[in-house]
Amino acid sequence: MNEEQFRSRIYWVTFLFSMLVVWVHSYNGELFLGLTGQAAMVDRIERAVGEQLGQMAVPGFFMVSAYLFYRRFTWEKLLYKWKSRVHSVLIPYFLWNFLYYMAYVMATRIPAITRLIGKTAVPFDGGQLVRAVAFYGYNPVFWYLFQLILLIALAPLVWLLMRSNAVAALTFAALALMIWKGRYFPLLNADALLYYSAGAWAALHREREGRFVESGRIGDWAVAAGVLAFLGTAAVLFGRPGMALWQNPLQTVLIRFVMAAAAWMAVSLAPLPAAFTWMKQNFFLYAIHFALVRLVNKAGALVLGGNAAAALGIFLVMPAVMAVASYGLSRLLGRFLPGVYGVLSGGRGAQ
Repeated sequence: MNEEQFRSRIYWVTFLFSMLVVWVHSYNGELFLGLTGQAAMVDRIERAVGEQLGQMAVPGFFMVSAYLFYRRFTWEKLLYKWKSRVHSVLIPYFLWNFLYYMAYVMATRIPAITRLIGKTAVPFDGGQLVRAVAFYGYNPVFWYLFQLILLIALAPLVWLLMRSNAVAALTFAALALMIWKGRYFPLLNADALLYYSAGAWAALHREREGRFVESGRIGDWAVAAGVLAFLGTAAVLFGRPGMALWQNPLQTVLIRFVMAAAAWMAVSLAPLPAAFTWMKQNFFLYAIHFALVRLVNKAGALVLGGNAAAALGIFLVMPAVMAVASYGLSRLLGRFLPGVYGVLSGGRGAQ
């Protein structure tokens, strides 16, 4: 595929992942129905979508982010890429965390809103400010950006580990062993490093072993598809009771990796049209969706509480609602406050 087609497919797959992330955060069975049998039924259906399907989204984001960072990478470009990510990732991370914190501080001092969101007054002090801004204390979905920032900072190390196929294979084996044994790095998640490293490897070897990523031809995917099928089958077989991956996080990591990679394979091979404008606000959508999803669910529960069909219906349409809301807000901000939107969107600009 050419450059324009590649960029379009990136928008397609990141939009898909964004929709899945919305579903992950849209559970509402207990909120609508309390601790009842109906709530349990709704919860099972919602989690079948959110847990079984939606949880591949963040691994996919890690792989896409790494691929774009290391695509055509040279040491001369390192400082430029770091500087670019300061504007597109680091500054928005701090700003959105601050905005979420201040929103909670103000909202929890308004009785009507406090009753709606169910939170007591959030303290406003230096310690809470640091926790909020640096460690996403009031913006839990930004754990992903926190991990991504650490991984971007480790770019030279990731490059060193992924530039050689032999060293890369040893690195993946070591990370898999860590996850299987339940070992941890300080701050950095081992599974995040594994997903990110996979994307980095594909980008650094895009002219040879990784050429399937951008080829758009099914024949070039033969080996990669075989590897994915092997990993997926192994995760399922060895995840049975009594086997090595039974109730082990490595099984989950492998399945999510396979699903995310398969999603890119499907998108890259499918005869898709050029990505639509409303599909290109994915960072902004990711940043705003959590608060809006909770607001919609809580408001819906107040009006339609006790209605299982309403709970499930709202869950199912939530990604579409968030896509419309994010596109509308991005257009408004882009038109009337373009500078503000530029910072909030990481310099991605209004479409």
